[in-house]
Amino acid sequence: MNSVKILHTADLHIGAAESFLGARAESRQVETLITFEKIINTARENSVQILLISGDLFNSNDVSKALIDRVFECFSSIPDIKIVYAAGNHDPLSLDSPFKKYKTPENVFVLETKDCFVEFSDLGTRVYGKSFKEVYMQGVARFSLDTDPNFINIMCIHGELRSDLGSDYNSITSEFIQNSGMDYIALGHIHKRTDISKIGNTFLSYCGCPEGQGFDELGEKGVYLGTVSKGDCNLQFVPLAKRLHLCESIDISGVNSSAEISDIIINYLKQKYPDNYAENLYKIILTGEISEETVISTPEICSRLNSAVYFAKVKNQTQLKIDFELISREKTLKGIFVKNMLARIDSAEAQEKQKLKAALDLGLKAFSGEVAYDET
Repeated sequence: MNSVKILHTADLHIGAAESFLGARAESRQVETLITFEKIINTARENSVQILLISGDLFNSNDVSKALIDRVFECFSSIPDIKIVYAAGNHDPLSLDSPFKKYKTPENVFVLETKDCFVEFSDLGTRVYGKSFKEVYMQGVARFSLDTDPNFINIMCIHGELRSDLGSDYNSITSEFIQNSGMDYIALGHIHKRTDISKIGNTFLSYCGCPEGQGFDELGEKGVYLGTVSKGDCNLQFVPLAKRLHLCESIDISGVNSSAEISDIIINYLKQKYPDNYAENLYKIILTGEISEETVISTPEICSRLNSAVYFAKVKNQTQLKIDFELISREKTLKGIFVKNMLARIDSAEAQEKQKLKAALDLGLKAFSGEVAYDET
């Protein structure tokens, strides 16, 4: 066997819910399961030989039997594909693991909680790894099992790339990788995809999560698909996410109404994401300079946006376009506030100036009654 065709995925967190979505949280939860089904179909359609799942398939071991049954049904639907699973910190291979409580399909190979490997002689491949037994697992400097140069050697593992062994989530160091003897290490735990890299003679990558679960998981999500051989790795990223979490900063300088701001945002999103702008989840950050008279209602903007896209939230980070010196000469409480803040800004160190300028801006918004509860 000169090469083996693999699909590398991890961190699906089936059963997790984005609670901030409110009434939509349950249907969004199902979409993660649907993305998992797309992964199974992608493996089938591309004649994958080994499907590697590097941990956190489930968000916890306390998921419904219906979800477990559906996942196992999907595994059974691709009987000719070998599925290797290394349990992660969210669904450790403890007594309550779905992989312990229920009979798994025959094509599923769950790695043990000690250093181990599964050998596929017909594919000339060994898959090494180790499952989490509990929520926490300490890393080690070296893998205890030697590889066989007559096989393609792959590792499927959940853990954190570190320069030391200080992580509670299975430290994986450069030294560990350098001495592993692996041709490819399929990593899980970090939800952001990395490029395929190489340490010593070993290729490695995090595939990231296939479906984002919040605004700390931005952009395209999917899996790695391709071939691994002795001394070579040819994997391509395949986007599969149902929806994207996106953060956009939009300059609204000179705009005077919340309705107009909403139109500007929607037109911006239509131009930037013409094929599926309405399907995504957005965090919109408003920037630019606005006049003191302009009133921005973030609740109104959110309401207008959420009638046009799946979900949007808005953060107002605009700056007031104000003649501060003129206001500082007013014989009013606002004038006294501005005068004192300008004096503090003038005498502050560079690092402190920005904080004081933000405080001045926020204070002026407060005088106009424009500060939302989440801006303080």
